[in-house]
Amino acid sequence: MVRRVDAWTVCKVSALFYASLLVVVLVADAVLWLAATATGVMGHVDKFIAKLFALQTFHFKVGQVVRATVLGGIALVVLGTVVNVVTAVLYNLISDVVGGVELGIVEEDPTR
Repeated sequence: MVRRVDAWTVCKVSALFYASLLVVVLVADAVLWLAATATGVMGHVDKFIAKLFALQTFHFKVGQVVRATVLGGIALVVLGTVVNVVTAVLYNLISDVVGGVELGIVEEDPTR
């Protein structure tokens, strides 16, 4: 019977999970950016956006893109962690009323 989930534990696990996810996204972002730059895709994208909005020139600035990605990722880490902690607290409040969640575990014979 799961009657209580520790909010502090949920906070730590959620923060580590979302921070790890942010690192994976940042590494993938860097790899894809380098690949797109090396193959000339970024030049074509810059030209397309310049033509689309009738601009003389347009260039993505790497520093601004990375900064926006990091700041957005940090905001999502904080938001995801807060949502998970609030969910754990709500679960604790609801489980006080209804008695929690009952889990049934069955052990099967591994030779079958």
